[in-house]
Amino acid sequence: MTSKRSFINIAKEDLKRRVWPIALALVGFFFALPVLALIKVEDHLSSLENGLDTLLSLQYSFASFALGPRNSLAVIGLIIMAVLNGMHGMKYLHNKQEMDFYGSVPMLRTEKFAAAYLNGILITAIPYVIMFLLAALFGATNGLLTGAGFFYGVQTVLILLCSYVLIYSFVVLAAVLTGHGAVTLAASGVLTMGLLIYELLFEAYGTSFFMSKYDTLDIDKVAWLSPFTALADMIDTPGSRKYIYYYMTGNYVAAVTGLIVATALFILCMVLIKKRPAESAGKAMAFEITKPVVKVFIMVPVALAFGLMFPSVSNSNVYRWLVFGIIVGTVIAHAVIEIIYEFDFKACTKHLPSMIAGGLITAVIVCVFIFDPFGYDTRLPKKYNIASAAVYADGINSGSYYVMDYRYDEDYMSEEERVMKKMMMNDIDDVYVLAQKGCEFAKANRMQRRSLGEDFLFAERDPEPVRLAVNMRLKSGKEVKRTFYLDMEDAEVYEAFKRIYDTDEYKNMEYFLLSDEMESMEERIQYISYGTGDYADSTAHMSREEIQEFLDTLKEETRALTLDTLKDEVPIGLIEANVMDDMPGFRDAYSVEIGYVYPSFAKTIALLEKHDIETGKNRTADDISYIKKTTWSDDYESSQDEKIEDKAEIAALLPKLVSTRFSGINYAVCKVSGETDYQIYNNDGSCGDYVLKE
Repeated sequence: MTSKRSFINIAKEDLKRRVWPIALALVGFFFALPVLALIKVEDHLSSLENGLDTLLSLQYSFASFALGPRNSLAVIGLIIMAVLNGMHGMKYLHNKQEMDFYGSVPMLRTEKFAAAYLNGILITAIPYVIMFLLAALFGATNGLLTGAGFFYGVQTVLILLCSYVLIYSFVVLAAVLTGHGAVTLAASGVLTMGLLIYELLFEAYGTSFFMSKYDTLDIDKVAWLSPFTALADMIDTPGSRKYIYYYMTGNYVAAVTGLIVATALFILCMVLIKKRPAESAGKAMAFEITKPVVKVFIMVPVALAFGLMFPSVSNSNVYRWLVFGIIVGTVIAHAVIEIIYEFDFKACTKHLPSMIAGGLITAVIVCVFIFDPFGYDTRLPKKYNIASAAVYADGINSGSYYVMDYRYDEDYMSEEERVMKKMMMNDIDDVYVLAQKGCEFAKANRMQRRSLGEDFLFAERDPEPVRLAVNMRLKSGKEVKRTFYLDMEDAEVYEAFKRIYDTDEYKNMEYFLLSDEMESMEERIQYISYGTGDYADSTAHMSREEIQEFLDTLKEETRALTLDTLKDEVPIGLIEANVMDDMPGFRDAYSVEIGYVYPSFAKTIALLEKHDIETGKNRTADDISYIKKTTWSDDYESSQDEKIEDKAEIAALLPKLVSTRFSGINYAVCKVSGETDYQIYNNDGSCGDYVLKE
């Protein structure tokens, strides 16, 4: 029977049953946009009147937080409306009476579906746009919205609506594939989060079983595994205090890609609607053929999650608990899914072959991680395919941190992330030697793990292996990141890393003092200070020229450091700089740790002493009242104290002691004893904690 009703009339009829979602959208976006805008206007005008901020800063804040991507209320509202509209608009598919009614009306199934689908977009998009314009009007009339800010908001609207359509389309697909509202909600979760959950579980298993797994989730890699992470990718903009309103090209590409995916989902739904049995309304699944596929798709991650859960609370018999968890997870997932499918508790004993299939697939996946048949831990890219590399070693200059200058338009990165991203070593011979050594260590020890994620070798091996993170950038553009564990007492490893350490590429990334960011910060340094592990910092008041002379000297001696120096010496002090940032709308002073002073830094120490700063290098037994020696038992459950007051004994002991404040800075190569603690009590009343240098 052909349709005798226009598409517009069908859409109008559909709108009549969508009154409450329309009302919810109007009310919700009224509070998320105009009301929030009024709150921002009041707060910003008050700040401006009291001189707490500048107009430029407040205009940027209004555009970003009231109209732009940082309006979390609007973003959350769009997500909620996507789920509600998807379920409410397609609920007729789950009602037998409505399906019978629409089946008797002279209209095509696809027309009815398309009308409902389109309305689900319009009843959110129209209120959202209206409320956005109203919020923009409030900002403009109060001088808080510029033309650039308005255009920034318009771009945000378009990008967020693309995100909305993407999430909404997934929920609609879930409604088409199911026959019951509650099951639709669960299916929406599977469709929108399923692939992301798989990826997260694979990451967890890789971290647990692969010794060379680099334990950092690549956000770009998972962005398109879920429409929710895709949304985060679409609205991700660089944090900027330059008050520039812009999106990057990647944001637009992500939005268009989301729209393309949504279109493909709509087409798929149109195809499925033609084939969807009318009698599927009220059933859990609309298509019998999808039941075992969906069941196995859900069973596998559930079983994998159970497989990790039980060993995580046990430090013994890990593999036994792993198998137990997989079996329990498989059985539970099978029973729950079958009960949902049939709405009958007795159904848990049915369709056992699909349960067995899911269990076998899970077992195969787990075996891949345990036995590593594809050589993840033991294979490296061909050396001639590597264009450049980055190396980060735990226990070299540790305890320091990298200062991210707010004037740089980049997200915050840890020191390791920064090194892995920016270090460019073109001579990769020594890096490759270390990577090969790491593969050999992994091959020899990966099967001897006592617990997930915790290798007993690290607790019982002497010396303890040093963690080395390596990023090998291939000529194809691909990055291969690995974590290797190496014995620094191995002569080949030590010499290879020693040559790497001596390169400018390594030191410029490892030491903030030698970085480009430090150079840009130097002119804003007000004064520097020096501190040891036991007495209060002494502040040096120097002229601008004297500060620059000191920094240049410290840089020179830091660049001259060798791995042998780190092995033999422990820092005696820490240099901090007090920095003043003074920009429009932003003024702040803060301290930055810029470098350590080693005993061999003769020029730096001479400059400190020139400015009457006591470095501690020349401290003698006469400066010390007494030393408290604490000797610990083997299990560290008890200790024995001894008070050392004899000046001769103190004089003999003093050169061997290093401050615990700095003793672990270079623990990868510099060893100290942890069996005995020493507390030095100085004549001036100060004291500090020390240990013996091995």
